[in-house]
Amino acid sequence: MESGVLRYRDRILRGGVLSTTLWLAWPIILANLVNISYNLVDAFWLGKLGASAFSAPTVSWPLIMFLHSVGMGLSFAGVTLISQYVGAGSAELARRSTGMFVGFMALVSAAVMTTGLTLSPTLLKLMQIPPDVYPEAVNYITIIFAGEPLIYMGFTFTSIVNGLGDTKTPTYLGIASSLLNMVLDPILIFGWFGAPAMGVSGAALATIASRGLVGVAGLYLLVRGFRGLKIGLRDIRVEGWWLKKVVRVGGPLAIQHSANSLGFVVMASIVSRFGSVVIAAYGFGIRVIDIIQAFTWGVMRATSIMIGQNVGAEEYDRAERIVRRNLALISATLALGALAIVAFREQLISFFISDPAVVSEGSRFVLTFAPSIPFFGMFFVVGAVARGSGHTLPFTVISIIRLWLLRVGLSYILAGSLGPLGIWLAMSVSNLGAGLISVAWVLRGTWKKRVIEIPRAREVLAAPQGGNGG
Repeated sequence: MESGVLRYRDRILRGGVLSTTLWLAWPIILANLVNISYNLVDAFWLGKLGASAFSAPTVSWPLIMFLHSVGMGLSFAGVTLISQYVGAGSAELARRSTGMFVGFMALVSAAVMTTGLTLSPTLLKLMQIPPDVYPEAVNYITIIFAGEPLIYMGFTFTSIVNGLGDTKTPTYLGIASSLLNMVLDPILIFGWFGAPAMGVSGAALATIASRGLVGVAGLYLLVRGFRGLKIGLRDIRVEGWWLKKVVRVGGPLAIQHSANSLGFVVMASIVSRFGSVVIAAYGFGIRVIDIIQAFTWGVMRATSIMIGQNVGAEEYDRAERIVRRNLALISATLALGALAIVAFREQLISFFISDPAVVSEGSRFVLTFAPSIPFFGMFFVVGAVARGSGHTLPFTVISIIRLWLLRVGLSYILAGSLGPLGIWLAMSVSNLGAGLISVAWVLRGTWKKRVIEIPRAREVLAAPQGGNGG
């Protein structure tokens, strides 16, 4: 059992930095491309129904992520504890943290589902969603919130096994989920093979059904026993010492995610004032940029795992080398990706929606935003350092400055005189500024101290454990 939980520890603590990063990152990159495919497939099919249907998920997801934000912020703290316990060689505490993490996330998902179903129609009205988009957005968001427990459990399983150093298993499940979504989307949107034609609601149902596959499979694996982890009903009781650490580490992240998500809600509201064409251009721009960010997410999660385990093992010099090399890797790679997006921007836009007005505005978005993409990559890597080390408050401050001061504030000011171009400029400036500030913080090295304590063996064995490991 011990070898299962600590299976990847030696490689993460001793392997070559770039080779270990890529070994951990490539399944996550693939998983994120698969994850992005949900939105891309939805966009492809909904684009056939017109700009209003295409725009419904675009205006809905900022609100969905806002209501996710507190739980997701605290969840990163749970993963930090698991990875640092693994790095410190304490398989027992890693196992106990896993059970409590599952129980905690189940409670959070129930709260998010209830809140979303109750408040989302009113909140969408407050966002000033155009009348031709609003009904479709309400239908879409209601179905998504109804499926929150399944979505959360999939995220929980992925986070747990990533914390151990296993990035492949979630990818395999994600590929199966994506294939299911690709099959269900046109069937439920257009009513193929005798199914009712549900339009935007069909896209939401396909998303819940396919993402639910990961949640159900992940829970089954944890209950049956996986990588030395096995949980039962007694294991999911959240203990006070664990909750205190989660709040201490995850509190700033919860604030960051809440502030960020609310900021994106406000951004969607600002964009919505310019009508469905600008919303569609914004939605396209976000989706295409998501593709290149799949690499960013892969390196970010790999960095977080490596920093978490190396800080847990108090290998601080190695942790610093990981940061410097991964910053260089992400910057160079995203610069090349940005050039590719600029070169093929019109063809990419036309693939999703052929409206000439959307193609023109989307092209302007890409040209304005693309130069900032490498700096956004730097910001992501520093965020991974903050999460992995557990020192999350400084990055939270930087993140709030990025979104509220540099992005929302400038968007509000510049949109009045420059129209949509002012929004695109503000988004670019926010990434540039946040990237430089975050790198300055990480180079100070104040994050190089672990947030866990390892009690003596007899204290671990004497503490309440439930049925850990079965």
